[in-house]
Formats: sequence, C-alpha cells, structure tokens
Amino acid sequence: MVLDGEPSAILVEDIAKRIPSSQWIRVFVRDTERGELWTQIASLPVYPREYNLPGKLQLLILRRDEDTNNIKYQLSNAPLDSLLSSIAKMSHSRYWIERAFEDGKGIAGLADYQIRTWTGWHHHITLSLLAMLALLSISFEVGEDMDFLTVQDVKLILEMILPRKHYEGVGLALRFCPLEPNFDNY
Repeated sequence: MVLDGEPSAILVEDIAKRIPSSQWIRVFVRDTERGELWTQIASLPVYPREYNLPGKLQLLILRRDEDTNNIKYQLSNAPLDSLLSSIAKMSHSRYWIERAFEDGKGIAGLADYQIRTWTGWHHHITLSLLAMLALLSISFEVGEDMDFLTVQDVKLILEMILPRKHYEGVGLALRFCPLEPNFDNY
C-alpha cells in the first residue's frame, strides 16, 4: 500500500513526453551496411511498479531511433552512473545476437539436425556452438592483425589451409574393401 500524499504511478509514455530535448543525447552506435547508426538516448532512475507497489530502483532507458522517430523503452539493472554511450550500444545489442544465430545456422550447422532423442539434440547443439566458438576465437585472434573478419571468412580460410586426404578411386575401394581379409585387427 502506498501512503497518502505520495506520487502515483506514471506511464512510461508520459515520462518520455516530459523529458526536455536537452536531456536527449545523440550517440553513435555502430557502422552498418547502410552507413552509421546513430540514436538519441535518455535515461533516468525510476521505481517500477511491482504488485501495485514501488519496486526497487532501476534505470529507465529511452531510445529514439533517428530514422523512424519511434521511442523504445527498457529497464536496466546497470549502475545509475553508467555512460549513455555504453547503454546505447548495449541497447542495440540484439543485432549481434541475431547475427550470431544466423552464422550458427548457416555455417556451424546449428539448424541442420535430424535428431530423434533429447540427448542427441543436446549433443548436436553443443557441438554446433563449440564450432561457433572455435570460429569466433580464430576470427578475433586473426582479426587483430587484419580488418574485421567474419565467421564466414574464417570458415573459408580453414577450408583452404587445412590438409585434405586425396584418394584415387581404386585406392579408396581397396582401403575399405581389401582383396585379402586382414584378421589381425579382429
């Protein structure tokens, strides 16, 4: 129960309308395929309502995209004195998460499973994520010496430099079907 005389809850949309234009800060987020991505961001401490009571103090992040002028809202558990540039980059981090899943599906076989058991599915996902981790680690290590490498670039590099076994048609057949059985291995 809230004591009498205390301020009542305010909708986030109403808070956004009350923020003066001087409190919105324009921040560079990242380079994109279509150029630079800039956003306007504001943040303020709020007590979100939980069960019709004031909750614990959190940071309300308001982000206005310059292209559409839409305002998006987020609550964050970041420290109240966090830099707005860091908050803006984290607020736009969904792109990188979606990109990682696309790379995982296209390169590491994350979506290429034909599994009948729950354990098999776990094994497949684990190996696919491990492959993604290996590819990303290589791209970060090599990427320090070169421009940014994508996971696809690392995959192509590995395909070119890793040794491959080449078999002649007859040699391949003899390897798997010898003319004289070798019982030493049995």
